[in-house]
Amino acid sequence: MLHSFRDAFRGIGYGIKSERNMRIHVLACGYVLLFALQTGVSRVELALLLLAMGAVTAAEALNTAVEKLSDFVKPSRDKRIGWIKDVAAGGVLLSALFAALAGGVILLRPELWQVLVEMVKTPWKLSLFVASLGAGMLFVFVVPLKRGK
Repeated sequence: MLHSFRDAFRGIGYGIKSERNMRIHVLACGYVLLFALQTGVSRVELALLLLAMGAVTAAEALNTAVEKLSDFVKPSRDKRIGWIKDVAAGGVLLSALFAALAGGVILLRPELWQVLVEMVKTPWKLSLFVASLGAGMLFVFVVPLKRGK
């Protein structure tokens, strides 16, 4: 059982290291959680946000697995493999769109605007937020230099 968990965590790490879109999803999850906690969402709303984030990141992980398996099975260009990859990517897009809609329904409330106004009016909070955006961009675009096979 420990080996199964180890392998699963290694797979998560591989997905984060090798897939820019996975890093984008992870970064977005961090900001959703930050703003959810700042706006005081209910436990049910938080649970729904967590389920939506889990669905998107799981879909991205499965899409990565489909892409890597497809490349292994058929390294040369094949329209049937392309179709399979497109459908898997479409699944990620659908899950992300519906998660964004769910997040909007839950987070677009007066409390969010109050949090944003307070952040803009407080220099250290704004600086911290801008620094986190910079760190996030490094995380997404620069840090993972080694691509998986």
